[in-house]
Amino acid sequence: MKRLSAVTFLAAACSAWGSTQTASFADGAPDGWTVENGTWSSPAYAAAVDSIRLEYGGEGSATVYAGQDGSSETQIAALTSDSSAAALEFPETTDFRKFKVAAIGGWNLLRFAAEVSAASLETPASVAISNNVTGTSFDAHWSAVSGATGYKVYVWTNAVAGATEGTEVWQETMPGATNSSSSTKLADAKFNACFENAGWTRSDKAGYPTGEDGTIRIGTSGDNGYIQTPAISYAADGMAVRFHAKANAANTKSMDVAIERVSGDVATLAGTATLTVEMQEFTVALPDWTSGDSIRFNSITNGDRRTIIGAVSVIAGRAEGRLEPSYIVDGLDVGVATSYSFSNLPSVPVYFAVEAYGRRGISSGMSVAAEVDLTNPDKVAVLNACPLSSLAASSAAASSSESSSAGSFPKSFAHAYTQDFDSLASLTVSTGDKEWLNGTTLRYWQAYKGNNAVTAIKYNGGAGNSGGLYALATNQNHSVRAIGAYSSQSDEFSWGIAFTNDMDNTLSLASLAYASQQWGFANTNSQPMSVFVLVTNSLDWISAYGDGWTELARTESAVYASTVVHDTPVSTSVDIDAADLSQQILVAPGQVLMLKWTLHSLKSGKPGIMGIDDVSLSFATVPTPYGTIITIVSR
Repeated sequence: MKRLSAVTFLAAACSAWGSTQTASFADGAPDGWTVENGTWSSPAYAAAVDSIRLEYGGEGSATVYAGQDGSSETQIAALTSDSSAAALEFPETTDFRKFKVAAIGGWNLLRFAAEVSAASLETPASVAISNNVTGTSFDAHWSAVSGATGYKVYVWTNAVAGATEGTEVWQETMPGATNSSSSTKLADAKFNACFENAGWTRSDKAGYPTGEDGTIRIGTSGDNGYIQTPAISYAADGMAVRFHAKANAANTKSMDVAIERVSGDVATLAGTATLTVEMQEFTVALPDWTSGDSIRFNSITNGDRRTIIGAVSVIAGRAEGRLEPSYIVDGLDVGVATSYSFSNLPSVPVYFAVEAYGRRGISSGMSVAAEVDLTNPDKVAVLNACPLSSLAASSAAASSSESSSAGSFPKSFAHAYTQDFDSLASLTVSTGDKEWLNGTTLRYWQAYKGNNAVTAIKYNGGAGNSGGLYALATNQNHSVRAIGAYSSQSDEFSWGIAFTNDMDNTLSLASLAYASQQWGFANTNSQPMSVFVLVTNSLDWISAYGDGWTELARTESAVYASTVVHDTPVSTSVDIDAADLSQQILVAPGQVLMLKWTLHSLKSGKPGIMGIDDVSLSFATVPTPYGTIITIVSR
């Protein structure tokens, strides 16, 4: 265990867990201490002491003893006058609570400080999930707890145990819920006629049939409301309610409905359900059920609170319907970190919590759980690369017996990738800027303005003249798209894709083909667009490299004296194979190959709109090197 120096001891004592109790001997024995024949004896501390500090002076030496409760008979140190202080820290296997210092010669004890273990720790607070959420991962963080020496993290799903195996003791299908217009609140008689089981009640904001078979709407726009079942005459240790529900408003992404157990005049929250515009089945545990209790569905989301409730049933049984956590990560020790990145999780709604632990086995309670739905995570920009192992072997790959041209090697098989950018059509079917997320909007594709990540893309048919990333098409409703940009004299746009070699073999870039397109607009100087390649040892921002890129091909725009918009873009076919590569471009296992297309800024004149379409490329394995291999690697 680390020993604290005399210089650092006091600072550590002030900031660490537990409490520090200091006894000063300047005016004789402090309260609780006794002094007899040059021996100082401490009182017994209420809890184990984690460390002590002694300050002393004079000539001579002393022996320090320690023990439990009323005893202090174990020698723990021998001190001399060579220094004026001593600091001792005890391992957790000891339980020292009483101390004795026996002096020899002119040795004087001046001050004694004991740091006592904390009896408990506060529960971690500010537990939150970051926005870095994917279908199988998320990042979590929490506030540090004073006195904690580490943290354990938990991830679980809230499974309802046995909900479908219990005994259904009460059910309601709302058979008459469609007896009126869905926009008109039912009169009391009509409301009562909607239910098989008599005795349902409601707030003044509930009771609108929805026009769907067996459903009732709770609340109007901006108002909460509830409906409540009649008293259910059944007693059981464990109960559950199963129901169908959805959010009514089409413009509402999600909302919450509270499920409450009502016993007499007291309503107790049993759980909440987050609804979408799709009807779903939910099951919620009901605690402490007694005969005569009822269930209340209460619409609670701010804003548009219109909730639709469908068939309801109650399931009885001791274990049936109870929420039982099914742990995916069960008490993983993450040390002193106050954040952790989870990966390889199932794509389901999960909960996360953390507990702190300290010395001598003390721990906090588990924090409030944070929920994260991995089935529908928020989309975020990511820096990613396409694994080469995910690309299907090309049937057109050459066999290893083919002769090779100068500077290239025989190919045993190839991995092919194609992209036509047509998936951008659904994103840019309406006008204006649309969100572009690097690595996400078009998987593995990145776009940059200079070294800054692009965050927007919009449709352009060749007539736009504002700088930006474009989804290019002859008609906004057309299903075909290309990708490109308008780059002014001060801007330079780049877009591209990265591939990582996650295989055991070295691969070479065997071919690259694409259509280089000019979509128009007046430009008084020819504008170049280049495709570059770079092999690196680690993935980095595609535009962040100033050096190391190799230009594979360059195309230039035609010059127009006035504005020109092309119904069909002027297209140039670019087709590069291994024989055209002046240097064999190899990607060793673990390396990343990046391709980027850069629309260069003009030094003078008006720029044009250029883009690319129908990208295809392939990689070939390199069985045995022939001749000299030059690998382009930066950093």
